[in-house]
Amino acid sequence: MDSRGYAMTAMSFLMVLPALLLVAVLFDISSIGSSSVSTNLASDAVLQTFNDVEGDIPILTSHVLMEEDKRVIESGESLSNSRKSLKDDLQEELNSKYELYGNSTGLKVKCQVRAVDSSAEPFEVEVNTTVWVEKGNVSHMENLTQEVSITSPQCRVADPIPFIKCKYYGGVTNTTERIIYGSSLENYLNYRGVTNVWAYENATSPLIIKKCPYDPYKSHGKSQGFIILKNCIDNGYFHESSDGSCFLCRLEGKSTCPHYGFETFVVPAPSPNNTVNSAPCSSDHVIFNDTNGVSGTYPGNHVVYYKNGGYYFELFLDNGHQNKYGII
Repeated sequence: MDSRGYAMTAMSFLMVLPALLLVAVLFDISSIGSSSVSTNLASDAVLQTFNDVEGDIPILTSHVLMEEDKRVIESGESLSNSRKSLKDDLQEELNSKYELYGNSTGLKVKCQVRAVDSSAEPFEVEVNTTVWVEKGNVSHMENLTQEVSITSPQCRVADPIPFIKCKYYGGVTNTTERIIYGSSLENYLNYRGVTNVWAYENATSPLIIKKCPYDPYKSHGKSQGFIILKNCIDNGYFHESSDGSCFLCRLEGKSTCPHYGFETFVVPAPSPNNTVNSAPCSSDHVIFNDTNGVSGTYPGNHVVYYKNGGYYFELFLDNGHQNKYGII
C-alpha cells in the first residue's frame, strides 16, 4: 500500500472515531438513566413501606391494649409491669407482620419498640419505635413517637380496676356499658375498715373508658337541675384527674399513680332514703385507694342529682370534688 492508501485509511478511521465515541457516550448515558430509574423506584417503595409501617403501629397498639385489658378483666389479676407487657406484645405483633414481608417484595423491614408508656394526654398511650426499611442500596430509618387513643372506636378498653379490686370479695358482673358490684364493693370496703359502706350495695360504674365532653367540668353542677351531671353519669364518662390513675397503672391495679390520669363516679343504687349525710367519696380513685395496704378512702357529702318518684339518685362528694364539678 502506498502513502496515499495509508492516508485514506487514517482519514476513514478519524471519520469513524466520533461515531464510536458517540455510541459509547449514549450507552453510558443510558446506563446512568436506567440506574437512576431503578434507584427512584426503590426509593418510592421504601418510603411507601415506611408509611405503611407508621400507619400500622397505632392499629397494632390498639389491638394489644384491648387484648391485655381483656386478659386482666377475665382473670381479675393485675399486670406486674404493664409497660413491659405491652411493649413485648407489640414487638411480637410487629415481628409477626413483617417477618416474611421481604420475601415477595425484596424489601427488608425492621421495627424496634423502644417503649410503651403513659402520655401527657391521659386518654392516650405513647408508643416509641425505630423503623428501618431497605431495598437494594436505598434505606430509610426514623425514630417515631406516636400517641394512640384509648377512647377511639378502634380501641374500646374497659376499666380494669373494679375487676381487680373486687375479685376476692364476690366479684363484679357487667352489661355492655356498666359494671355492677352487687355486694362485692361493700365487702371490699368493709374488709378495709371503711365506714358507711352499705351505701354502695348494688352500686355501678362505667365499663368502657370514654372521655367526658362536658368541659369545663364545673358545668356539671351549674347546669339547671344537674342535667349535665345526670347525662354524664348516664353515659358513663371519665374525667381528667391529677389524682386518678392512668390506664397503664390501672392495668396494674393502682387507683392512684404519679402520672396524669382520670377518674369516674362509682354510683350508689337509687335509694328511697334521703337521710344519709355522709358515705365514702364516690370518685373511683378515692373508693379504691388502698395503696401499700393503707386506706386512702375518705368520706363525701350527700348530693342528690336526680329524683324519680320516691327514689333519690345520689353521689357522695368531698368539698374538693364538689368544687371541681361546680356543685354548690
